[in-house]
Amino acid sequence: MNSKLNILIPDGHSTWTMSVVNCISTFKNYKLFILSDKKNTSVKFSRYTQEYKFVKYDSDTERLQLILDELKNNNIHLILPIAEKTIQFLIENFESLSNHVKIIPLPKLADFKIAINKFELSKFLKEHDLPHPKSILIDCKKSFEDFERDFTFPILVKPLQEKGGDGIQKFTSIGLFKQFYIDQVLFVQEYINGYDIDCSVLCDKGKILNYTIQKGNLAGHNQFAPQLGLEFLENEEVLEVVSHLMELLNWSGVAHIDLRYDAYNKNYKIIEINARFWGSVEASKIAGINFPQLVIESALGNSNSSLEYKPITYLRFKGFLKTVKRNPLTIFNIKFILNYTEARSVLKDPLPTLYKFREWLGRIISFKSALLIYFI
Repeated sequence: MNSKLNILIPDGHSTWTMSVVNCISTFKNYKLFILSDKKNTSVKFSRYTQEYKFVKYDSDTERLQLILDELKNNNIHLILPIAEKTIQFLIENFESLSNHVKIIPLPKLADFKIAINKFELSKFLKEHDLPHPKSILIDCKKSFEDFERDFTFPILVKPLQEKGGDGIQKFTSIGLFKQFYIDQVLFVQEYINGYDIDCSVLCDKGKILNYTIQKGNLAGHNQFAPQLGLEFLENEEVLEVVSHLMELLNWSGVAHIDLRYDAYNKNYKIIEINARFWGSVEASKIAGINFPQLVIESALGNSNSSLEYKPITYLRFKGFLKTVKRNPLTIFNIKFILNYTEARSVLKDPLPTLYKFREWLGRIISFKSALLIYFI
């Protein structure tokens, strides 16, 4: 493509926007226009951002009009949503937008709603006999009685709306759980003894076009947080389970599926679907599968051949710092740092990282100031 392709990212405030931008930054024929409901985010300061616009809206109707205005004012060719709320908004308004602009491949609304709701997904998996943890939604006295009868401990309590492992709590006994439970809606799953493994996909009408499989090898700040280190590998059992899932959902577009190996039953269980881009998308690019670029090509009608990825080990920035703390000599492994961490992206485009560091420092200073005032 010789002419510039103007791409609109309508949710520049998303956690994963900068990772997606880093993935497509190597392609010089794109101009990125960003809408955000926050005045400042890291992507605002990226050298790859053509225009960053802070927008406020009180309804979906207002938001739709803002996007339509942006399409016209900047001659936008394609819309690239990042997070689930915006993806759902675009699915719901697809007819109003698709006459004016291309949109990346998206699933049908009913299938999308199943994927993003932990309880609805668990019912879907049970209905189709796909491997998954035993799950229940406790929303009344009756369901709590069912839980007491059917579940053994440990269990996990998961917020229905949180991301990245936030808010998950593990209980090892009914006594501890009863102390926590106060007549509230809770999504509960059995705890699976084993390890986490993920599969990232790009699909077309239920068929996986490209994928990567990755297993964590360096834990985050808690056992449920995203892994800081990843190992990319092949696993036919995981691919078979995920292929069946995507086929049943007739999925189109990207998704990131969390699974867990069950050490007792010797199989892989589907935990949840992230129906959006994900934190390790840049790692997949380094392994050989650039999902943002591939989904753009799909939107433009260009065929995607199945690509192979490399069995690499990758460290996210916090993972690299954690590794250096354990083994200071790691700092001298320049080849690994440049090729298998976020370092190259940071060096090419340092301001977003500096902004995030300033944000982090501001939070630390505010917290310490609050503590000082409290104790004085």
